[in-house]
Amino acid sequence: MTVQHNTKSNILLAGGTIIDGTGGKGFIGDLLIEGDKIKEVSGQSIQIDCQKIDCSGLVVAPGFIDMHSHMDWILPIKERPDLTSPFIEQGVTTFVAGNCGFSPAALRLNSRYMELMRLGDSNLFEIEWATMEEFFNYLEYNGLRHNLVELAGQGTSVASMRGFDEDPLKPDEMKELLKLLEEAMDQGAVGVSFGLMYEPGIFATNEEISQIAEMVKKKNKLITVHGRALSVLSMAYEIVPDGIPHNVLSLQEMIDLSRKTGVRLQYSHLMFAGSNSHPTYKQCLEVIDKAIDEGVDIMIDTYPYHCGNSVINVVLPAWFLGGLPEYYHDRAALKKVASEMEFTSEMLGFGYDDIQISYAGHPDLNQYNGLFLGQIAELLGISSFEALIDISMKTNGTARVLNHNYSNMEIIDALIKHPACLFMTDTVVCPHGGVQNPASYGTFPLLLQYARERQLIPVEEAVRKMTGASAHRFSIKDRGFLKKGLAADITVFDWNTVKDNQTPTEIGNPPSGIKTVFINGRMVKNGGRLDETVNPGKVVRI
Repeated sequence: MTVQHNTKSNILLAGGTIIDGTGGKGFIGDLLIEGDKIKEVSGQSIQIDCQKIDCSGLVVAPGFIDMHSHMDWILPIKERPDLTSPFIEQGVTTFVAGNCGFSPAALRLNSRYMELMRLGDSNLFEIEWATMEEFFNYLEYNGLRHNLVELAGQGTSVASMRGFDEDPLKPDEMKELLKLLEEAMDQGAVGVSFGLMYEPGIFATNEEISQIAEMVKKKNKLITVHGRALSVLSMAYEIVPDGIPHNVLSLQEMIDLSRKTGVRLQYSHLMFAGSNSHPTYKQCLEVIDKAIDEGVDIMIDTYPYHCGNSVINVVLPAWFLGGLPEYYHDRAALKKVASEMEFTSEMLGFGYDDIQISYAGHPDLNQYNGLFLGQIAELLGISSFEALIDISMKTNGTARVLNHNYSNMEIIDALIKHPACLFMTDTVVCPHGGVQNPASYGTFPLLLQYARERQLIPVEEAVRKMTGASAHRFSIKDRGFLKKGLAADITVFDWNTVKDNQTPTEIGNPPSGIKTVFINGRMVKNGGRLDETVNPGKVVRI
């Protein structure tokens, strides 16, 4: 049986393998786009007089959802399609942003701490809003290429109220914070994010976190958490000989919070900093599996690289950060923190030579972009610790870094296969240049490549994790699946050839195998050509 239509305003994707995002078996069929919606999905030939794209031999999938992103700090930048094109190249159509406690809203109105609001080097726009609604309106007025689902960052809201004050929130401050975050969710934010290794989230007490989680639960939304520790040893916890690894403690701490409050928990970018942390991945997955069996609503996420974006202050302890900027010049404090870092480096198998400056963002330091701290120290004739402190001081802790030695292939394989693990990039394209994160250019193609070459999971499961599972996790109702009436976010790729083309020395190469990409029915990529003239993206209010 064939389906007949009589309109020339449609686009037909014909003869591809339809993989609909549910995890169900793919089938050969046609998909019809009408305007910004999916008009029809059929295992039969759809006969229609319209633009036709032959997808024979290719997979037709929902557009990929980057479910842990920081692109909300890039989307407000005008006339820079080069910053979003790499994500279209790899098939991404929707960002879930505002992670790790950092979002451009919700802010205290007329905050005197606006200089702290920016994430690293994203200073190519003025913050012309305070509320989440005002931020959304700004994006919609100026246009955006991708869809955006937004979290409200606890850290940003706190910083707008009181800067990087290390003291616990006073009752009136807690009341104001809850009001800011609740209003953000009422205006469409999908939940609240925490960055418990970053200022000011590093200073948050468990009681403060719990109060926020209880409020989020009442809204039937979720929290995402960058935990207090991502390695076996952290200065966030007391050191106990032969004790529980600190990354396991951090994970258990958040699981206990979810169990206590009932809030849905997305434990962000499960990684294992330092070679001595790598073996603990099995213990972490056992803790997660046990919690799920007990009814805790927890999921995790990963990317396929051994390095990750951060800022330079992430390796400094809370007590030291709480004393800045005075501690930059305090000999006793510097001696103490240097000793602590030397000890933890030895215990972790992660040190200064694993920290690469991707973009310093300072005229005296940009010459060192791409170098590791040990190399910079050698050029300056100082210790690696002194180089770290100098860069932290001159950049107010915002120098962007790539931290290496986060995982190995055994870990990546295990996470790709784990049923509670979703896929993401955790990256941005640095607007000012420097050394870019390979995740900005090849994450989703590389995940597909590993799934295929290493026979980790079938293509249907890989697509589900990139699309339908992420949509379900973040309550995205109108996309993530190939179904009649849903948004026409679609990625067409070649399962047999899709791959990442980054190398250790060449970052920025487009991937292979991502053929065609639609965002809300607009074709933004076809073959090797991108359309950088359209802004088909939407703010998706949850």
